[in-house]
Amino acid sequence: MCEQLVRFEHLYGQRRSAQQRADMARGDAEHRRFLREAEQHQGSRGPCFIATLMYGEGREVMVLRRFRDRVLRASPIGRGLILAYYRTAPGVCRVLAGHPVLIGAVRLMLRPFVWGADRIAGREGGRRA
Repeated sequence: MCEQLVRFEHLYGQRRSAQQRADMARGDAEHRRFLREAEQHQGSRGPCFIATLMYGEGREVMVLRRFRDRVLRASPIGRGLILAYYRTAPGVCRVLAGHPVLIGAVRLMLRPFVWGADRIAGREGGRRA
């Protein structure tokens, strides 16, 4: 940061334009909406989520939750992916629930993703559980 800007903000305070204040208010509102949605889904551990339908409450589900919390929530794109997942997963689970062969196929397709998520989330958060 420029020394003159630091000095100016120290003497006169940080001044923001009307557009910046509006953008900040919109960002704060969006952040609060995202947190509300995340809190609503946090307690849900039933078969409405694909991973829970595939693995029950096993280690794989814990790995995917850790990946969601440590990696995806850290970026806007990741948060968008989380919201898309929350919106589409119940429908996907309804389709898969009556088809054990499909569940087995999806479980096989998820295996490399779970492995990668475990490596990435473990590296992002320090130790792995």
